Amino acid sequence: MRVSYTDLKQQFKRVLLSRGVAETTADDCAGMFADTSASGVYSHGVNRFPRFIQQLDAGDIVPDAEPSKLLSLGAIEQWDAHQGIGNLTARRMMDRAMQLADSHGIGLVALRNANHWMRGGGYGWQAAEKGYIGICWTNSIAVMPPWGSKECRIGTNPLIVAVPGNPITMVDMSMSMFSYGALELNRLAGKTLPVDGGFDNDGQLTRDPATIEENRRILPMGYWKGSALSIVLDMIATLLSGGSSVAEVTEDNRDEYGVSQVFIAIEIERLIDGNTRDEKLQRIMDYITSAERDNPEVAIRLPGHKFPRIQAENMRDGIPVDERVWARIQAL
Repeated sequence: MRVSYTDLKQQFKRVLLSRGVAETTADDCAGMFADTSASGVYSHGVNRFPRFIQQLDAGDIVPDAEPSKLLSLGAIEQWDAHQGIGNLTARRMMDRAMQLADSHGIGLVALRNANHWMRGGGYGWQAAEKGYIGICWTNSIAVMPPWGSKECRIGTNPLIVAVPGNPITMVDMSMSMFSYGALELNRLAGKTLPVDGGFDNDGQLTRDPATIEENRRILPMGYWKGSALSIVLDMIATLLSGGSSVAEVTEDNRDEYGVSQVFIAIEIERLIDGNTRDEKLQRIMDYITSAERDNPEVAIRLPGHKFPRIQAENMRDGIPVDERVWARIQAL
């Protein structure tokens, strides 16, 4: 089914207000969930909303918490989120990173005690729309086995890199072959994965999303390489923020909250003029997309270029929502 942006946002806001969330906060948070859904990232928008409310009801999310600055070292700042609403706090921290970049050329904000930020790509896009290179990542609860293990000890720890231009080019990727949200989307649609996404209960590679969701033996992106990158991203976020590591989040909490995040903005207008930037980026894109196709019917993809088209379609035709997910939201 398809639901209009307005109806989707109104449902989100209704549920938040029913929990006593302040009007302005509820409107901003509902808008971010609706924006994520409109951009086509349903796994971290409409599909994630019931889980977000579950954590809000459990007290893991503190809706009126305000982030506070702990330390300033020029271009680097350390903040505490106090378990505030994840997407609102993350947007604010990327704004702060851009402010630091205006003064120093680069700005880095490290955040502790944060909650799930929903669509991480939204904060990279936020920076790129204003002309900055945006880089951010987060750690998480342990939901992936390190390479060589069958027990979850590392996070999917998504990494985002966004490059300003026309169009914006952006990578938004977890350190697993598929995020758990993508597994859910494929399971709900009755689809198998296009490539191996994890291991079955016998230790064999599988494309069945339901099996991987159940046994949690999700496959690291690039096998040992994704496992290694997950580990170092966790280490850096923990050290810069002074916050919790994947190990601490997993062992000390009953659920995923109190994570550590990093937001980086790089101001490039003083490094290269706009026309030269656009020419160089266009040459890169033309060189890539002019390569001979493996399948003449399938275009060569550039990361992030699909989002404006998907958003335009969803705003015009309505946002695709699984009927079961919509029923759960209406029942909240």
